[in-house]
Amino acid sequence: MINHLPATHHQNHAVDTVYLVDDRPTDMLMIRRLCESVSLEAKVFSSPNTFLEQTPRNATGCLIVDLLMPEMSGLELYRQLKRRKTELTTIIITGFADATSCRSGFQAGVFDFIEKDFSPEELLSVIRSALEHNRTAVRDRRIRDSQWRRIEDLTAREMDVARLLSEGNVLKEIGAKLSISVQTASKHRSSIFDKLQVNNEVELHQAYAHCMSLLEEAM
Repeated sequence: MINHLPATHHQNHAVDTVYLVDDRPTDMLMIRRLCESVSLEAKVFSSPNTFLEQTPRNATGCLIVDLLMPEMSGLELYRQLKRRKTELTTIIITGFADATSCRSGFQAGVFDFIEKDFSPEELLSVIRSALEHNRTAVRDRRIRDSQWRRIEDLTAREMDVARLLSEGNVLKEIGAKLSISVQTASKHRSSIFDKLQVNNEVELHQAYAHCMSLLEEAM
């Protein structure tokens, strides 16, 4: 085992799935049995292309893949998953600690590399950490998606009003700056509060700052 986060003890979720990819499926049989012994669903694929064809883009969970395979390497498979935005926390099995591959993989976002002489306890520890990491990543992404949808609900005028409110302007100042009445500014504020699900200017300032960071990430 090259590196992994500490295992977190938790109750296994029904959605936890471990995907196993190796051109020698018998090599994955032990891992499959190990996963099933702790109530994790395990799916075995005999090639990277078969895995890509049969696995939905919105799959979540953990991927365990051999580093060296005829069709493509484990690293290339991981990069393909990233390109299609499939959220599978990836563990790569290698016969030796190739420093170049490990460095390249970690830089790309691979969760861990494990040498083939691993013990069942080591592997289970990494798998559990990977699944915990995946659940957190998926949850955070869903939160960001939800917040992004709220931003998209704001009209251009509401974005202007939200910006001015977050800067500390009162309704009268906003009306003057945007050449609208105080009543109209107030209606925009109410609509903004409703769409962003905030209750006051302090919460609005926090939400607006977060919205701006999301917009910067998307650019």
